[in-house]
Amino acid sequence: MLQLCLNGSRSKADHPAIPHTPAELARDGAELFAAGARSFHLHIYQNGQETLEPDAVAATLQTIRAASPAAEIAVSTAEGIAPTPAERTRLISGWTVWPDTLCVNLSEEGIDDVLALAEARGAALEAGLWTPDDVQKFRTLQQLNWRRLLLEPLSPDPDTAAELRALLDSLGDLRADLPRVAHGMDGAAWPTLKLAAELGLSSRIGFEDVLTLPDGTRPAGNLELYLAGLQIMEEK
Repeated sequence: MLQLCLNGSRSKADHPAIPHTPAELARDGAELFAAGARSFHLHIYQNGQETLEPDAVAATLQTIRAASPAAEIAVSTAEGIAPTPAERTRLISGWTVWPDTLCVNLSEEGIDDVLALAEARGAALEAGLWTPDDVQKFRTLQQLNWRRLLLEPLSPDPDTAAELRALLDSLGDLRADLPRVAHGMDGAAWPTLKLAAELGLSSRIGFEDVLTLPDGTRPAGNLELYLAGLQIMEEK
């Protein structure tokens, strides 16, 4: 699987084609779905700022689903989107429309409260695993409805192999039924995607992770990043 991370915390100053509004996200999603992408990881925006406000979440999800009803939508709950962990929990508790999958970074303060909301709803989850300590926390949470594991070395250094292998070693055969999606940020994005392909793992690509193509040139949009990533995955 090659997942698309459509925007992240990137601004239009980073690249004018980064989608923020519901219409922009729906446009990118429909274009990518037509090209074969099936899973979209995204951050919700309102008035140009990241948000977890219930109305903004509902409007964004409904607009994307109208354009690509068969796509899976995973929404980030990353710290920093809300001003405090308590406010993050309050906002999510008010959601009237939920994504197909909720992305939760297990290292973050207050994430247990988000997990409790997800458990009460039976929501599917992406586990953001940054370190072997996160893997140990994941071991204690097997009652939850996990959909996939995001293996996320934090270093932008192109050589992330040691960090990725440390995460894989920590996991061992734990939940071998779940897709393991290895990805990096910025300078580590393309090398990590290539390593994931060599190891038989899933990966992801998109503006959240990287702003350039493998040759260093500027892409026109998420579609160009996806096609470049897909070519790498298929070559392996």
